[in-house]
Amino acid sequence: MKKFLLSCFLALGFGANAQYAYVGNFEDPGYNTTIYKQFGGGSRTTAAACNGTNGGQLAISSSATQTGYMIDLSEIGQTGNGQKIDVSVGYKKASTVTGTLSLAYFVLNTATNQWSVNTFGTPVTLTSAATTTCATLSGTIPAGIIQPGQVYGVGAWFVRSGSTSGNIYVDDITVNQEVVTTVPACTTINYPANGSTISAGNLSLAWDAVPTAVSYDVTLGTTPGGSDLVNITVGGTTTNLTLATNTTYYAKVTPKNLNGSAAGCTEISFTTNNDIGYCGPITASAVTYPISSVSLNGVTNTSSAATGASAHEDFTAIVLPVYAGIPNQLTVAATGLGTNRFGMTVFIDWNNDGDFNDGGEQYFTTPPLVGGTGATVNLAGNIAVPNGVSLGNKRMRIKYNFNSSTTALIDALLNPCANLGNGQVEDYTLSLLNPPSAPICASVSLPVSGSTDFPANGTITWNTVQYAAGYKVYIGTTPGGTEIANGTVVTGTTYKPALQANTMYYLKVVPYNTVGDAAGCTEISFTTTTVQYCGPLTYSTVEPTTNVTFAGINNTTSATVGGSPAHEFFLDKIGTVLTNTTYPISMNANTDGTTFRHFFAVFIDWNQDGDFDDAGEKYFTTPETFKFVLGSDGVNGTPAVGSIVVPEDAKLGQTRMRVKSAYYGSTGPNTEPNLSNFANACVTTGSSFGQVEDYTIQVNSATTGTSNVDKAKVTAYPNPFHDVLNISDVKGVKSVSVSDVAGRLVKNMKAAAQLNLSDLKTGMYIVTLHMEDGSAKSIKTIKK
Repeated sequence: MKKFLLSCFLALGFGANAQYAYVGNFEDPGYNTTIYKQFGGGSRTTAAACNGTNGGQLAISSSATQTGYMIDLSEIGQTGNGQKIDVSVGYKKASTVTGTLSLAYFVLNTATNQWSVNTFGTPVTLTSAATTTCATLSGTIPAGIIQPGQVYGVGAWFVRSGSTSGNIYVDDITVNQEVVTTVPACTTINYPANGSTISAGNLSLAWDAVPTAVSYDVTLGTTPGGSDLVNITVGGTTTNLTLATNTTYYAKVTPKNLNGSAAGCTEISFTTNNDIGYCGPITASAVTYPISSVSLNGVTNTSSAATGASAHEDFTAIVLPVYAGIPNQLTVAATGLGTNRFGMTVFIDWNNDGDFNDGGEQYFTTPPLVGGTGATVNLAGNIAVPNGVSLGNKRMRIKYNFNSSTTALIDALLNPCANLGNGQVEDYTLSLLNPPSAPICASVSLPVSGSTDFPANGTITWNTVQYAAGYKVYIGTTPGGTEIANGTVVTGTTYKPALQANTMYYLKVVPYNTVGDAAGCTEISFTTTTVQYCGPLTYSTVEPTTNVTFAGINNTTSATVGGSPAHEFFLDKIGTVLTNTTYPISMNANTDGTTFRHFFAVFIDWNQDGDFDDAGEKYFTTPETFKFVLGSDGVNGTPAVGSIVVPEDAKLGQTRMRVKSAYYGSTGPNTEPNLSNFANACVTTGSSFGQVEDYTIQVNSATTGTSNVDKAKVTAYPNPFHDVLNISDVKGVKSVSVSDVAGRLVKNMKAAAQLNLSDLKTGMYIVTLHMEDGSAKSIKTIKK
């Protein structure tokens, strides 16, 4: 039986019949794509008919090497009774294409909206010769496979061999379910044997199938007739149970169908010893794509990367160290296939009870750890040991399997005991230890000790230290000071504090674990500059923003496609706003075509922390707020208009506004990952056509206004200047900064009536006077 995963649309239906009896003949009336579902390439066509006018075409090509047609049983107005189903499908084929045609039943996972494809019966091998006369493929799905109340499809599945393309035709998908009017007979438990002694831990309780049984009631207790431990209904003929050591158990399995339960079934008893057992061996229903390398804390096990290996490999003789209280990175390499995605889950029996079902024993299940595509899939994640786990050896199970979804896992990966489709399982022994020592000190990579150019919004980084559970960060403005961060605990190797510009700081990073803190770690000092913003950003083709009008800014620029940089800086254009006030904004762009749209996103750093990621700093970035221009040449087209609400708690003074415009289709960037990228002020991913513009916004208080009313009278002269720039009035000026036209800070200075700027190169600069009241004034100057 082969299993695959495919996505398909589902619409549920209900009916009153007691069993399935249906012929899917592809004819009208009755044909629709809700009942007849097709995977891969193909459609309904007259060339495929075995009887009547139409049949189903399976179009085989390099992009659709396996595909099928099915009847969705949830859509035919009938309900099943769980009994065996006789299935037949008529088929024929065009010339050239070769492969295998099988009967199949399809099971919908409603959580992931994916169908698993399960072939059954005897397949037929199709050669390159055309078959113009329909033949019939027949088989039976045993009772209990198609359960009442779940969603299934029945049909045919073709897998190409070789590399040729062509058409396979199917018709008359016939489904006849057996009618049963009596209860089933009792079954025989075939493992464990009555009166036997077995290992504790996991028990795979197994019994014989009963021909008319749909499901089985399973009870387990510690007294005759007891069901105090387990009382469940199982669809198959096995179930996994967890047993304690040195205990006598009583088990019974009772078959049932829609007519009732078997009567008088025999109970068995058995006893466990001191040994612990685990579920398995786990099998794979298709070709095995194996795990080839597993590494944990310096120990690596390498195994074959060739497909077709054993589905379950036992490496419990290999002991991998794992340490309490610290992140333990597990890295796995495995064999992939083309563009298919594979996922990995890990299960560790921390309490040694023979299962992986207790709290903290399952890893990478939420969210799923799904790897990239290609011949080798590399997966990695941290194993954190739960609190209170005893030291010593533990069982670890790694499961790897095809998983197309990036948001949900199939049962083969979610369930530690489930069989696989086309992946592999490896079991190891973990040795849980305390860290051997306290960690050594970390080396801070940014900022560099003694540097004077660290942005006030910069991110502090340091190296990973072995055996570190985390890192304590200390920051102050005096040697040994901690008023900014006093042992702030960080689990990673980066930390972004909120620092003041033009200030010297003292920093120390101290790794720690359960043994203790690193000793003698060195403190460094550094001096900050003003905040720095991401950019400049790029587009492959610059389709320009041609006008931005907002809060006193009315900036019209070139409408020529490719005539200006992808990211323009207009920091000398200053808009003035009041807190808790709403302002209109108008934006236009050249869409380079009458049917094309440019969508606008606006970002304003209201808290002046150097990014646009805080709440309330993004505008027009959700589908319900999108703003766009359609078919505009940037001059005559109707601009996009909207409103910007200035937060009440916006920080007073000057800050940055960024306007991003980009080409998207008629619905805009309304799906992931485009939606997230569009709302990110630091990327242009998702569109190759557009432009970014940066402006300065002066934020004043709506209640007090600007305290220095004489600021507007301050001038800088001469302009242009040679070496010295004069400031007409420095009263109320706290400091002066000089930036180039790209917005990069080049100089910080104390307030003075004469500014010596002889070290600057010839060009244009923005001189910003930072006032004592928190406001600022920017003056565009030219140095000769």
